[in-house]
Amino acid sequence: MSQDQAITLAFKVALICGSCSLVFWIALYTALARWWLNPIGRSLVRLAALTAALYIPTVLSLFFHLNRLDSRIVGWVDVGLIALVTPEMLWRSVVWWRLHKAGKLPRDGGGDQEGT
Repeated sequence: MSQDQAITLAFKVALICGSCSLVFWIALYTALARWWLNPIGRSLVRLAALTAALYIPTVLSLFFHLNRLDSRIVGWVDVGLIALVTPEMLWRSVVWWRLHKAGKLPRDGGGDQEGT
């Protein structure tokens, strides 16, 4: 196996594992908590889903040979998904700041019982 083939295989394995772990986490979180009722929970799930969606252009390229440089549609999807990270993280910051200001977040060390 050449180094190029090894890199391609590693990419495919990482994409499959990463996609499965993100879908599993969303399913597990859905089963264990009503995240849709909590602004932080919604933010966590949206970012996990966005991360999974960011894999789409690479999956299309590696598995279906549809490259973002060969297809303008795939290119724009890639640009759009990457661009969505900024508003999502800004909104997460606003939500976090509002909850902190309202006193609805634990103070430093208040929520982690494992370390004590």
